[in-house]
Amino acid sequence: MLCGLVVTHGGIGKELVRVVELVLGPVPGLAAMTNSGKSVQDLIDEIRAWTAANCGAPGDGLLLFIDDFGGSCANAAQIAAIGGTPARVLTGINLAMLLDFVTWRDTLGLDELPRRLVEKGRDAITALGPVQEG
Repeated sequence: MLCGLVVTHGGIGKELVRVVELVLGPVPGLAAMTNSGKSVQDLIDEIRAWTAANCGAPGDGLLLFIDDFGGSCANAAQIAAIGGTPARVLTGINLAMLLDFVTWRDTLGLDELPRRLVEKGRDAITALGPVQEG
């Protein structure tokens, strides 16, 4: 099974996971953590501990969902993803990506699923009504 860990600033990730579970019911192997009050090393250690406890079976993989590229969450996730459980890091998480992850994680592998999720996430971003340029 592919596990998913949402690592974000503040409570963004916890709320996204809560909404996914409101829509789909309880989702094993999906959790969120915040960087609030943690050093990058603390966050790396927490990611690795969660991964070891939840994604340790043969064939498991991990998708790390990050809110913003380039910050402490992304940096910690990239370092934590080295070695151990096979992992991929996706930034710019939105609800559409996370719902699609839960729907497709048992069907698509660790190489195919991230491509689908990035496409789904981009497709979910749109402007309703006229958009002013300039």
